[in-house]
Amino acid sequence: MNIHYRRLTPTDAKEYRQIRLESLKNYPENFGSTFEDESKKPKLGYEEYIEQEAADKFIIGAFDNDRLIGICGFFPEQKIKCRHIGMIIQMYVKEAYNGQGIGLALLRKTIEESFKIEGIEQLILGFVANNISANKIYENAGFIEYGVHKKHFKEGTQYSDQRFMVLYKEDYKSTGK
Repeated sequence: MNIHYRRLTPTDAKEYRQIRLESLKNYPENFGSTFEDESKKPKLGYEEYIEQEAADKFIIGAFDNDRLIGICGFFPEQKIKCRHIGMIIQMYVKEAYNGQGIGLALLRKTIEESFKIEGIEQLILGFVANNISANKIYENAGFIEYGVHKKHFKEGTQYSDQRFMVLYKEDYKSTGK
């Protein structure tokens, strides 16, 4: 196994679409988007950013040799007063690779790339509160909880709480993570 991490490029757009849809299909409870809605789109939002090689909106991929096995994205806040904030999104690693530290390494690479962007001082993320593996990865990377939104997602009659976490650039540097 030869795992490496890098930003996705235009040649990765098709493979990105496949793994993103896979994540939504295999773990529908963990994402706000649905497989049904996203699979109908001719292009996913991040496919366009990947194809344009946007400097400030990107997906980091985890690769086993040349095979894309995990994704983690970054999106900057657009409001003028919030441009110092970025969001970590779409975290997913193929099930066969779980438990090998790939998710944490992928997240750390995404954090490092995010904090290279001028003006980004903090990263936020949200995830379904009962997703124990995501919780462990985010805490290990240094994120701290700043709130829980009860009943954030609703599917049929089932609700899911959303846990929100933040990581400050100065804290990430000082911990050496």
